[in-house]
This record gives sequence, structure tokens and C-alpha cells, in this order.
Amino acid sequence: LLFLRTPLLSAVGALPTLLSAQVAFNKLNKFSLAPYRAEFPQPQAHPHWQTLELRDITFHYPDNSFAVGPINMTLKRGELVFLIGGNGSGKSTLAMLLTGLYQPLSGQILVDGQPMAADKPEDYRKLFSAVFTDVWLFDRLLGPEGKAADPALVEKWLGYLQMNHKLRLDDGKILDLKLSKGQKKRVALLLALAEDRDIIMLDEWAADQDPHFRREFYQVLLPLMKEMGKTLFAISHDDHYFQHADRLLEMRGGQLSELTGNERELATRDAVARTA
Repeated sequence: LLFLRTPLLSAVGALPTLLSAQVAFNKLNKFSLAPYRAEFPQPQAHPHWQTLELRDITFHYPDNSFAVGPINMTLKRGELVFLIGGNGSGKSTLAMLLTGLYQPLSGQILVDGQPMAADKPEDYRKLFSAVFTDVWLFDRLLGPEGKAADPALVEKWLGYLQMNHKLRLDDGKILDLKLSKGQKKRVALLLALAEDRDIIMLDEWAADQDPHFRREFYQVLLPLMKEMGKTLFAISHDDHYFQHADRLLEMRGGQLSELTGNERELATRDAVARTA
């Protein structure tokens, strides 16, 4: 009995979790999914958009520990924008708001001057593919609307990302995801490009790359993505490469501003001094 005491206590302690899991499983079983129809994949709602605008956007977390806004910015089709700022300044929060993953407390998101439809946020989110800092990889390469990814694009970008000898694929399935963090970021970028969406959001993508490939990212990969017609919004701390951006934005204490002229020149020389 003495030896049974510990496993019995562990089993009793796990019971509430198991009961909760059973309740969740039963709820999932009750879902009545509509049968597949060919018209399910809806076409992109804004295929020819030219501008995205955040107008007087505000947001704060439930505990009121941090707030951003009001934010006013416009993203133009085809441009490369860098967002800089110190740790905790609101960069990632702005990225979540811009991609539609966080809902603002006030203000509007407009596409070509028209407010985003509140009842169809997925129409807006379809504009974006994103690679955030806490990257999680799925083992399937998917193209637009869940279809098979373009094999030519995959092969070409495996070469650009220097992963063609490291990543094993079988009919669109990734066979081995035991990769370093930097390599996982490269695969995540490949997955984002395979979706073929208009805007690529990159949250400190180069932070986990070695110096050589970091330079490759800014000087080669970003221009290649622009040539593909992608609009790029990249959060970055790499002041050596700020000159490659069409525009340079800065978050500071939850407030957004655009750096131009002498301010941009100073930031390009030393981002650390500005964000300290």
C-alpha cells in the first residue's frame, strides 16, 4: 500500500484535467460540419488593393498594463517598411493589430479608404502571411486557399534560403522538423511565401540568423520578395540595414512615428542609442 500511495495520488490529481478533456472532446463531437463544396474557398476580397490604413487605432491589454495609440499609418502596396523600437515599445502589438489578429478598442482599419467589414475579418486577414518571433511549424507546405504549393516556387526558395540540402520533402510534406531556431525561421518564411498572399509580416525574422545570412536576408531576399510583388512589413533591430527600407517607422512608448530626413539618418547610424 505504501508504494501505491504516490501513483494513486497522481491519478486522483489528474482526474479534473481528464474530465475537462472529456467535456471538450464531447463538444467537438457535436460539431455538425457542412459537406465540402467546390465554392468554399472564397476569392480574395481585395485583390487590387492599393492602401491599408490604420486610423486612430487604440488598444490595451486586459490588465491595462500597456496601451498603444492612437495609431495612424498607411501601408502602400509594394513597399518595404521597417518598424523599429525598443523592447516593450509596442512593435509586436502593432503587428498584431495590422494583421487583424488583435481587435482595436477604437479606430478603424481601412482598405482603399473603405472600413474593414466587421463581420468578415477573415477577408482582411487573407491579405497577410506572417512569421512571428514565437514561430510554430506545420509539416505541410500549402499554397493559396489550402491547395498544393507551387513546386517551382518551393524549389527556388529552398535554394535562396539555403535549405535545399537540409529540408526533406515528400509530396509537400516536411519529413523532418528537427531544425535549429534560425532554420525554423527560414522554413516559416518558405511556408509564408507558398501561401502567395500580398503582404508578408516579419517580426524580427533575422534575429536568429548568423551574420552572413542576416546580410543575405536584407540585401538579397527582401529585394527578391519585392520583385515578386510582395508588400513587406518587417520589425527589425538591425540598424546596419535600415537604408534598404522604403520607409522607417518607430514605436516608442506605444506611439508610432515615421522617421525621415536627419532622424532617419541618425537611426540608421545607431538604432541602439535611439531606443535605449
